[in-house]
Amino acid sequence: MSGPGTSEPACVPLSAEDRAILDLECATVVGHVLHMAMLEGPWVTAAALRAHIATRLPAAPELRYRLDERDGAPVWVPDAELDLARHVVDAPDGPYDEGALRALVARRFAQHLDRSRPLWSLDVAPLAGGGTALLWRVHHALADGATMTRLSHTVLYDEAPTDPATGTAVSPPATVRADHERRRAHLMGVIEREFTVGPAHSPFDGELSTRRDVAFVDTDLAALHAAARSAGATVNDAFLAVLAGGLRRWVDHHAGTVTDLRVRVPVSLPREDPSQANRDSAFDLPLPVHVVDPLERLRAVHELTTARKDARDAARLDDLLHRLAEVSPPLRRVCDRLRATARAFTVSVSNVPGPRTPVAVLGRRVRATWPLAEIGFHHALRVTAASMVDVLSFGITVDPGLVPGVDVLADGLRAEAELLVTAAQTSPASRAATSR
Repeated sequence: MSGPGTSEPACVPLSAEDRAILDLECATVVGHVLHMAMLEGPWVTAAALRAHIATRLPAAPELRYRLDERDGAPVWVPDAELDLARHVVDAPDGPYDEGALRALVARRFAQHLDRSRPLWSLDVAPLAGGGTALLWRVHHALADGATMTRLSHTVLYDEAPTDPATGTAVSPPATVRADHERRRAHLMGVIEREFTVGPAHSPFDGELSTRRDVAFVDTDLAALHAAARSAGATVNDAFLAVLAGGLRRWVDHHAGTVTDLRVRVPVSLPREDPSQANRDSAFDLPLPVHVVDPLERLRAVHELTTARKDARDAARLDDLLHRLAEVSPPLRRVCDRLRATARAFTVSVSNVPGPRTPVAVLGRRVRATWPLAEIGFHHALRVTAASMVDVLSFGITVDPGLVPGVDVLADGLRAEAELLVTAAQTSPASRAATSR
């Protein structure tokens, strides 16, 4: 749901995608995402934040909508009794050190949002070393990654204070036959690439529990951007290359045999109408986990993602599945089940761009945003990333019974990011550019 608009109609039907997200929820799987804003400066209280949000809530009507049912179908309806005191709360037992904060995030993430109220909640957690963490959970049926970013700017963020002395932040047309043949070739390519199955066994497959463990890694976004640029790649390519390296380290440590793993990369498709609901697709990539050299791995990832983008796989797959749903719903369900198996993809990943200039909440600068997304059946590991000015933060969610050693993966991501940056800086191409 990207926003029913400011007129607030009596009800807003859920899209097929949003209903599918709701249907995935069960005792062991939640449907929300969690973005944690790390604030500098004096502690913030829930009361102060509620007052701050209350003045901005009219510009974010999504946050006033709750689930209801009309004629047997779920819809969004305005909640006339919205009480911010039940949505924005002080986290208990603070202040929190790093370990206690991770434990709090893991507990909150595993808790389902109350479907009788608007599907979001925000905990205000004071930190032992100073600063405040804002743990904002929002149901994915209510907001996708892009909508989450917009809502953050709407109800939370202001421009960060600046230093008055410096003005800088404190921190060609074809014939019908040829066109038909080209479309057929594109379609066959999408089917071949997106319905290819991977290894017979995934190290992250198994029966889920209700337990969760989480970890976070901050990396230098500017350095990663420079490293990507030196190889003609993108920051998202660098994110995937670092992830491949971290996965290689984890698999080598826990599972022994290192093989390439297929990851699912979500793509937010353009909406004809900004008020339309989520329209998300994805493409699957065989990550070159076996490649040890970080620059070689980055180039390999870039070739894979470029091919997918040039072929418009995400959009073509979205169109194919929608047409299947119209022509043969049972066949569409078969395809959905096939694409949800561990052999279709091993890990779901996402990278959400955040503010490019410093922002603040109640005068406290946001130094980083730590993102989390839920794991799923057959996929007990989920990796997300979010940027905040000059920081790219990784968030890792696991079922610890199926994926032990989340810190091994976190440390591996941190080490691989540093290795990629160093390799790019010391490459012959980089040295030649520096000498000119």
